[in-house]
Amino acid sequence: MGLPGLLNRRREAPKLRPRGALASLTALAGLTALLGGCAAIRRELPVMLYVAVSVQDETNLTSDNAALFRQRFNLLVQDFRRVHPNVLVQVTLYPEAQMPKQLALRSRASLGPDLILTSADNAHTLLLKGVVDPLPESHQLRENTTPELLQRMRSRNGLLAGQPLIVFPQLACYDKRRLKTSPTTLSGLLDISAAGVPVGLPMNPRQLLWTAGGFGAIPGLADAGLGRQPSPLDRARIRNWLAWLQEASNQQRVTFVADQTQLRQSFREGGLAWVSCSSGELDLLRRKLGPHLGVASLPNGAAHPASPVNQLRVLALGRNSSPAQRAMSLELINFSVGPLVQRSLTLDSLSFLPANPLVSIPVQSSVVLQAMVQSRQQARNVEHLLAGIHQEDPRIPKAEATVIVPVLFGLIGPDLATNRLITILRNGR
Repeated sequence: MGLPGLLNRRREAPKLRPRGALASLTALAGLTALLGGCAAIRRELPVMLYVAVSVQDETNLTSDNAALFRQRFNLLVQDFRRVHPNVLVQVTLYPEAQMPKQLALRSRASLGPDLILTSADNAHTLLLKGVVDPLPESHQLRENTTPELLQRMRSRNGLLAGQPLIVFPQLACYDKRRLKTSPTTLSGLLDISAAGVPVGLPMNPRQLLWTAGGFGAIPGLADAGLGRQPSPLDRARIRNWLAWLQEASNQQRVTFVADQTQLRQSFREGGLAWVSCSSGELDLLRRKLGPHLGVASLPNGAAHPASPVNQLRVLALGRNSSPAQRAMSLELINFSVGPLVQRSLTLDSLSFLPANPLVSIPVQSSVVLQAMVQSRQQARNVEHLLAGIHQEDPRIPKAEATVIVPVLFGLIGPDLATNRLITILRNGR
């Protein structure tokens, strides 16, 4: 069977039945294999892994970008095949928003993928829909994973929806032709807008959550998310955050847009000179701005650090694998989070950070790496909140529609907005 035929087979090909003299020779060879260890031969049989990769921004799913996504994953596969040369991998790209529905259909027909590379939030959705199997607990994986990231992957009943692979830190991106350096404080951010620099921020609560950290509002939001009543001090900090958002919206040069996709597009087209961004967007932005792209960590508050929401990409297990495919999928996951592999992936791209805490990052060699590492440090105080409120949580769109948007348009004041937000977070538990 040629390679195209092998690629189209969902499971391993059945053994051929030899006849006549050839059968006798084959039987003798089979006996020798048994005596010498047939398990070794078994491992040499081809194993095809079907991998589904989600693309978060559907507008990025062009032919050029599809080739880029496949190229990145193939770098990992090429290294893995040095250890397991009998493995073949077929990659299919899906828009992230459509992935749960499409994979559910394929899974019901027993045609689901063996591995899924997607966001942490999407992995939780897939686990809830029964499209993926929980990841088996492993001491090796725990040793090779930052504990906070692993906790983000646990469902409410303690199951692991996937294995953290890489982290896309939330950063500040700016145009060096219009701004020499990025502001380091939230007050400084409003100062540059008052000086004429167009600033962009998203309305999406999770993408905007980094500004709450600067006011020390994360503990109060986390308490409310767990169904508890925030303390008077924490309530005041939430109010101060919402008041700052309203003040920022009143600035002539501060623009709030629907989501990160629109923010990036406006920045690329020159409408904005400073935006919050994800390191996963850096390749696209570099193509447009080249050396004029500036990257920094997000501005802190007067007494508290920013709380960036770093995107987490994970590997999850599909449900339709054969025993050989499942075993090889777990081998690939273990290989992917090893320190040497993680370090190589990070330094090759300069667009993400490893999930493995044992990997040292040479921050002195790159301003971008330095900004990403600082973002990871800033994000530590928000990880527990993200573990309880995933992107698919219905409280997020409700908070955006009834709190964030009315605050930004001046329809409600910070006091009413604080009460509404706390109520939404507590009652949605």
